[in-house]
Amino acid sequence: MSHSHMEEQEASREDVLREIQRALHRQRRLEALHRTALMDTPAEEAFDRLSRLATRVIGVPVGLVTLVDRDRQFFKSCVGLPAPWCDMRQTPLTHSFCMHVVATGEPLIIEDARLHPVLRDNLAVDQLGVVAYAGMPLTASEGETIGTFCVIDTQPRVWSDEDLYVLEELGASVMTEIELRATREMEAQARAAQAAQAESEAARQRFALLAELSAVLAEGFDLQAVLARAVRRVVPLVADGCSVELLDADGRLHRAAVAHRDPREEDRLRSLPEPSALLAPEGKDARSVAGHLRLTGPEGASIRLPLTGHSRVLGAVTFTLRPVRPLGDIEMALARDVARRMALAVENARLYEESREAILLRDKFLSIASHELRTPLTALRLQAQTLLRDASRAAQPVAPEELARKARLVSRQVARLGQLVDELLDISRLTQGYLSFQLEDVDLAELVREVVARFREELLRPGIRLVLSGLDAPVVGRWNRLRLEQVVINLLTNAIKYGRGRPISLELRHDEEHVWLTVRDEGIGIAPGDQERIFERFERAVSEQHYSGFGLGLWIVREIVHRLGGSISVNSTPGAGSAFTVALPRRSSQMPSSLLH
Repeated sequence: MSHSHMEEQEASREDVLREIQRALHRQRRLEALHRTALMDTPAEEAFDRLSRLATRVIGVPVGLVTLVDRDRQFFKSCVGLPAPWCDMRQTPLTHSFCMHVVATGEPLIIEDARLHPVLRDNLAVDQLGVVAYAGMPLTASEGETIGTFCVIDTQPRVWSDEDLYVLEELGASVMTEIELRATREMEAQARAAQAAQAESEAARQRFALLAELSAVLAEGFDLQAVLARAVRRVVPLVADGCSVELLDADGRLHRAAVAHRDPREEDRLRSLPEPSALLAPEGKDARSVAGHLRLTGPEGASIRLPLTGHSRVLGAVTFTLRPVRPLGDIEMALARDVARRMALAVENARLYEESREAILLRDKFLSIASHELRTPLTALRLQAQTLLRDASRAAQPVAPEELARKARLVSRQVARLGQLVDELLDISRLTQGYLSFQLEDVDLAELVREVVARFREELLRPGIRLVLSGLDAPVVGRWNRLRLEQVVINLLTNAIKYGRGRPISLELRHDEEHVWLTVRDEGIGIAPGDQERIFERFERAVSEQHYSGFGLGLWIVREIVHRLGGSISVNSTPGAGSAFTVALPRRSSQMPSSLLH
């Protein structure tokens, strides 16, 4: 072969390779290839079966399903390919006959590549042992060729029409399998996109709900109305039904708000008895999980979460779902977010109400204190003025009896002021837990007799007669003497103040474990609706215009008795008098002050 002829062949080969490169790099062809989602995927029996069938029927050592990218060919199936290529499952295009099939979109039939003017220098001849080659194009439905189904022989071969027919039919099966995979992949992607869109929309709705719920819960401090609007927002995005129960001051739950997508079910929920506990399991299908309760049954499922404020439980919220509706992590997370916002709203409303009550209590206290402190101060001022006037009359000295009488009046008013100051100090100490409660052995009978002796002057008023019983023998228990003395003084003072000058009885009873002290009067009595209220701060059963005092005595008594592990009760009839009974264990164990407030 002449030198010029060789140059022409070389130029022709370069032109062919440039055309192949342009064909392989076409964007539409590459998009069609990547839509199959088969590049760099593991071997699959569906493709290997067709390759094995081709090698057996045609009688060749190698069968390939090849996908050709812009700079490499990937073997989706490589039956009979020698190592290391069978492990790598790809080659660069320098080792590819298949790229010629892809570039032209036509079958390529080679009997002996070593004699072919373009392929004889292909590295597949030397390194892969390719001599004879027959490849059918794998053409996608949009007309783009993405690869080949081919067979290889390591020696020269004349391909028969039967060989090519089998190869073409099996190649069509390969392309059908690829198209099915591509269709399934596209459908899966579409489903995933729809699911992602649906989840995105659901997430948007959840965020919108939480934002709207926060706005509703912040609308005001009418808690009942706010919660009624809030549960309406929750249904049906979070659950099919929602109900809120709140703890009242006595520790009982009451249903504050109910909503359900089914009006009949809502009516049924409203008619149910009030729940007795926050998270009490109900039945064998109930299980408590991480601070909440899931209940499952034939009628559906429910999630019950506590409404927890700052260091206290405020109530519970229950979400109900139909049987066909899943109870998943998203529902749980959303339910927790709703519960947190509701708890914050409830606590804010409670704090607002407590602060409002505290302001009213403060104003009431200031009003009472100014009145009560002014009374003894006025008396003291008058007595001081009288004494000064008498002292200025040197010619008319004051009789000793008159001077003693006025001194007694001053002393009583000073004692009254001291008692008022002590009550104010006691309320601060009790509230903060600083009131001393050192326990010691105390004879309560002796203590009562000593207190009664101090009231000798008050008990000498007309009509008042004190009857004592149960004081003959010692009644010893382990208490705090100073505070127990304070209890007896306050109860006796109360009986004298409200007894209308009638007889008073003081009775002491006991057994081996307990002691009961009862102070009974025949005075004005207390209405049934006021008998719990009178033990609160600044509360009195009658108008402060007629009776002096801060309204702290019975509250202080109750707090002291509770700290000693006991209790106080009242039995009273309006117009017929009252009986206050203190029950104490004889071996008191001091209660923590934190339990009293």
